[in-house]
Amino acid sequence: MSYLPKTESNPITENVWFASGENKLHGLLSYPEDANPHTAVVFAGPHPLLGGNMNNNVVKNICEGLALHFYAALRFDYPGVGQSEGSAINSPQRMAEFWKTSHITGEESFSCDLQAALGFLKNLGQSLPLAIIAYSFGCSLLPLLTLPEQVYAAVLIAPTITKHDYSNFKAFKLPILVVTSEDDFANDNSCLDTWYDSLIMPRKRISRRCDNHFFRGHEEWLLQKVLEFLSSPTR
Repeated sequence: MSYLPKTESNPITENVWFASGENKLHGLLSYPEDANPHTAVVFAGPHPLLGGNMNNNVVKNICEGLALHFYAALRFDYPGVGQSEGSAINSPQRMAEFWKTSHITGEESFSCDLQAALGFLKNLGQSLPLAIIAYSFGCSLLPLLTLPEQVYAAVLIAPTITKHDYSNFKAFKLPILVVTSEDDFANDNSCLDTWYDSLIMPRKRISRRCDNHFFRGHEEWLLQKVLEFLSSPTR
């Protein structure tokens, strides 16, 4: 059971829309009903060609759980996913490219959508502290962002070290929490160790067996670790 402050009311989750380039993206904003949030969080979801949408079990449960603890949490769909505008993400050509290389041409442009989500949340929250949480592919987008000064921490859940370029995290300055599953088929633990040891920012790493890459059945544990990190004055 959580020892952190928790609201007695169900959080509110409402539809929001924001511009990213020429597209209007669909998001869900969760926040406490009976009090003002003390912190705002934006969530970068997994790859859209691997079911990356804002109703993913990791994304949904953390955002709704954070709202119970007086956070405002924004999750969103990338262009072409769900109700977000944009070209269809799963065209046969892009799917073929992805399954051959684990990449699609131009996928780094999804960082622009995360940047737009961060700007939207910053404007809503005014002077609230901001944090970024990312899962799987979403983790690779963080070093590509221009961060407002309110952003104070980031959480990386199952970063795809062996699938994408994470070398630019060496210049990343935010304190980070890295949460990994010991049986993650999408990562090589030795590569993960080498990458983590190369980082210079304040950092913490937590790992246990969590249903491979998916954290199914471990959502509450994951939420607690995220809450403990984001609320810790020592990080």
